[in-house]
Amino acid sequence: MNKNITLNEAIDLINSVDIKPIQNQKVFIHDSVNRILYDDIYAAESSPKFDTSSMDGYAFCFQDLEKLHNEGLEIDCINKAGNENDCKIKDGKCIKTFTGSKIPENADTIAIVEQIEIKDNKIFLNQNKDIVQYKFIRKTGENYKQGDTLIKKGTLINPFHIGILAQNNTIFTQVYRKPRIAILTSGDEIAEIGELKKSDNFIYSSNNHILYAIANALGCESTIHNIIKDSKQDIRNAIENALYFSDMVVTTGGMSKGDFDFTKEVIKEFGNIVFESVKIKPGKVVSYISCRNDKHILALPGNPNSSVVSFLLFGRLIISRMFNIKTNIPTHKAVIKNDIKISESNRIEFAPSTIHLIDGNYEASIINNGQSYMINKLNQAMVVIDKKQIKKGDLVDVIILNDLLKI
Repeated sequence: MNKNITLNEAIDLINSVDIKPIQNQKVFIHDSVNRILYDDIYAAESSPKFDTSSMDGYAFCFQDLEKLHNEGLEIDCINKAGNENDCKIKDGKCIKTFTGSKIPENADTIAIVEQIEIKDNKIFLNQNKDIVQYKFIRKTGENYKQGDTLIKKGTLINPFHIGILAQNNTIFTQVYRKPRIAILTSGDEIAEIGELKKSDNFIYSSNNHILYAIANALGCESTIHNIIKDSKQDIRNAIENALYFSDMVVTTGGMSKGDFDFTKEVIKEFGNIVFESVKIKPGKVVSYISCRNDKHILALPGNPNSSVVSFLLFGRLIISRMFNIKTNIPTHKAVIKNDIKISESNRIEFAPSTIHLIDGNYEASIINNGQSYMINKLNQAMVVIDKKQIKKGDLVDVIILNDLLKI
């Protein structure tokens, strides 16, 4: 059994599980923002589709440049953008052409309006600047050519991609549907927000709500289930019901060694244990179960920080695999601003910290007394501590929490 393993071993095990990507669905492009693209998007036509003017000016043939200098070129006609009729340059003449207009046949040069004076329907140069052949002409396919890949599958679509899709006349896109995540919290001492506490011994539930928010930020469709009492049968029934309607069940609580910690036993009934407990702090008592029908259970500790950190480390990786993406845990280097001493331990510690970008370099400071129940301490970054002692000024690995809120 993969029990009490290292962080890297847990990551390798997640990547080794045969997690089948979820299905795709077709959505209107406006609804595709923050969704994962299922198929490559190819260019339907070249951009520009034809040689195009990049400035307002006058199109002519470069071989008539000397005539432009000496006696001027007659303006033959006007060529506006979207002109339905193709224009053709005649010997010794020019065509007034606007930004975005198709370059007339036989034209290879643009004299922009700032360089020109008009007399008797002829254009003359009013500056000594050289006229450069092709300078203000966007060549066919200069941006991309027909058949080129515009957006690669697996891309998280952002608002800027919408312009590309619209330019390509792509009305609907194929995206991965949102993974359905069921969030279960157990504990006789837990009260749901808005509920009147039965006694001072109760605490309001926060794990389910922050996990809901994180899962949705990662592109999921989450549901929060009712608080479960400390009963094996109630926990069993809740997980069974949640698995039926979801792709992954995330539980919090019931994973330690207390007399009423039943979740750690019940989850084993639903599939294969990929791993059970990981050498991290906070979040040691985390388990991952691979279930039948490509369902998953991620069982998290009950302490808020432990629950959040283990979900960010492992839940995010499982969700990424549902999108057919293998990702990693992004880290940055930062200069630590305080001395750190930790107790003798073989666990990697993720310590809440503040972080600032100073002159292009990150500086991090550990938040004192950042215990695993203090969710208010976890809001900027985490310093990764894998040594017995770190001195002020050392370079350390740091994880910016916002980096873990995206695939």
